[in-house]
Amino acid sequence: MNFGSLNARVAAIGKRIDMGSRGEPDVVLHAIRLSVWGRWYIWLFVAIMLARRPELWYPERIGWVVLSVLLAAINGFVHLRLLKNRSMTWRWMFVLSAVDIALITANIAVKDNFDNFIFVTYYPSLALFAVVFSSLMVILPWVTATAAVYTLVIVTTGPGLDIDAGQDHVLVARLAMMYLVAVIVSMIVRFERARWRSAVSRERRMRQERVELSQTIHDTTAQTAFMVDVGIHRAKRLAGESDGELAEVLDATADLSRSAVWQIRGPIDEGRIVEGRELGRVLWSHCKSFETISGIPTEFSQSGEEPHLSRDIRSGFYSVAHNALTNSYLHARANRVEVGLFYEDDRITLSVSDDGVGLPEDYAERGRGYDGMRSIAKRMGGTLIVESSERERGATVTCSVPRVGYQGGN
Repeated sequence: MNFGSLNARVAAIGKRIDMGSRGEPDVVLHAIRLSVWGRWYIWLFVAIMLARRPELWYPERIGWVVLSVLLAAINGFVHLRLLKNRSMTWRWMFVLSAVDIALITANIAVKDNFDNFIFVTYYPSLALFAVVFSSLMVILPWVTATAAVYTLVIVTTGPGLDIDAGQDHVLVARLAMMYLVAVIVSMIVRFERARWRSAVSRERRMRQERVELSQTIHDTTAQTAFMVDVGIHRAKRLAGESDGELAEVLDATADLSRSAVWQIRGPIDEGRIVEGRELGRVLWSHCKSFETISGIPTEFSQSGEEPHLSRDIRSGFYSVAHNALTNSYLHARANRVEVGLFYEDDRITLSVSDDGVGLPEDYAERGRGYDGMRSIAKRMGGTLIVESSERERGATVTCSVPRVGYQGGN
């Protein structure tokens, strides 16, 4: 016997089983949760029936009580693992499906009646199995084993099949329905997974293009803008005080060049967000760049440990910070800016404060900056507050997103 070939075959089968499960833990977890609540529903129904009609189980069919207790114990154990956020892989779904089939079959054997409706519960069990294990090489043997066990119990227990009453045809229809349910669910799941993988592939390509674009901007446009700014300042030094009008033009042009350099810095640092870097590190670097370009002293502070944040949430907070810093630079004529990032148990809060000229009464109607920041905050499930200080000097932009708004994601 070639054990190397046998091991390779076992590994190939394991890989087939893993398809559509190990790479998608959310699907597995959702299927396990559905199965847990489905079992509780069935258990509650059975418990009510046993309590209302003791003649159904006592004393002839005490096995129903035993099976009900066993179902509650198994389901309670799995539910406890879910509540404690324990790891639940596809192997758990495989075992739970086997337990479901065993309990359903045992109930049919205890009932000892071909017309017992309990056989219907095979269908949702097989459907959930097909959701996790979408490969037909796994599903078809599983359905076949289930059909064989069910047929064996029906034929060997009680009076058996009544051929004259046409129960053999009913049995064949039930078995065919098992295959039909499993195959249809498998086809739907495989189609949806193909669409999902295609969308993920497109998103990854777009993400890579954004990273490459930010690097290209850094290596070309940003460097050119920086050299233009250096050239303007050198021209100003050469001109000296000989021409006041020329000095004013050079000053204005220098301001425009620094503004352009800062705006170019936006997509460059956003590329770091796309790469997956932590929000706090990116904002710290962004504030340092802001201070260098604008000449405005900028302090960045952070409290709390950064949780896992989706790229959309990190990008949203970054955009709010960049826009607020831009307003401080271009409109507020600030002498100092403070940026704070606060990770709390129930929310994340970002604040950008300056000591500039404050907010005009019609600031909300001027341009689209504040509307854009509010839209970003709303998209993240949070709020944006813009306010002046008590002395009507300076302004503070605060963006707050509750925990439910930033959990999970990519």
